[in-house]
Amino acid sequence: MNIPKANATSKDVAKLAGVSQSTVSRVFLPGSSVSEKTKNKVFAAAKTLNYRPNAFARSLTTNESKLIGLVFPDTDYPLHMKTLQLISSELQKQGYSAVLIPWQVDDEALHSIPNIFQYRVDGVIAASATFNKSLYEECAEFNIPVVQFARVVEGTRSSHVVSDNYAAGQTAAKHFHNNGVKSAIYLTGDIPTFTNNERKAGFCSEFESLTNKQAHVVEASFDYTEALDKIRVVLSQVNRPDGVFCATDNIAMALMDVARLEFGLKIPDDLQVIGFDNIPQAEWLNYQLSTFNQDFKRLARESVKIIVDQISQNDSTLVKLMLPANFIERKTTR
Repeated sequence: MNIPKANATSKDVAKLAGVSQSTVSRVFLPGSSVSEKTKNKVFAAAKTLNYRPNAFARSLTTNESKLIGLVFPDTDYPLHMKTLQLISSELQKQGYSAVLIPWQVDDEALHSIPNIFQYRVDGVIAASATFNKSLYEECAEFNIPVVQFARVVEGTRSSHVVSDNYAAGQTAAKHFHNNGVKSAIYLTGDIPTFTNNERKAGFCSEFESLTNKQAHVVEASFDYTEALDKIRVVLSQVNRPDGVFCATDNIAMALMDVARLEFGLKIPDDLQVIGFDNIPQAEWLNYQLSTFNQDFKRLARESVKIIVDQISQNDSTLVKLMLPANFIERKTTR
């Protein structure tokens, strides 16, 4: 009777399975050529001994860790956890594992670069809006490919997969115009990003083209609570807007709550609101928010495909992919 041993090695598995140690290594190496009969023998021995292959040791042999670093600012926003799950699932299908690397915005001493090299990741998928350019430079120096997910950091040479934010802005402006909006604003947060600027530009340009009036831009905060005071100022104006396109659903919900609870406004009769992201709360009965849905499943699939191709083919060709964002009309617009 074989008794499972602590810290079993590939040598122990090889002895029990009656094969060479190199054969055991090949069995646990994706894509290697080993017969099914031999695989089954090795797997049975590994199970008996409670053996787990050492990924770090294997990476020294193959020069690949099969790890992809996912750089995210935080997981507080409702879609971030879903996005992490989608990317991780797509990576698993390709034989890779994800390492979450939180990007610290408020502390210069806490940043992602040491973590990336500590884990010896083969590539990086970045979804942080405030990603430091020095990270791209470090990754380029060590030939680590980076794909930006739903983000574009200007001045960097890396691939990206994003939604067509400019077209989404145009669609919002057209919808407001078709529904009688006379005075519109774009309500945004306090962190400038390329994708947000594209959305704003599309909206403001199209609204002015259709109405000969400027859509004003108001900077609040991406945080629900911190956005409230600026929203109160906007709604206190004598000539307050009758249409607001919000950079995120979070801001849109803050706007709707203040408008209804503090100013007694009816939505959409007195104020039409459009958000962006289609977070789960957008469907809640209290909101029923008209918003834009980004195809995060496809964004994840395309980002993983690009990073895996660049790793496997050692291809540094930049890929810039843009996907449509679909407008979902609910009850905050007429």
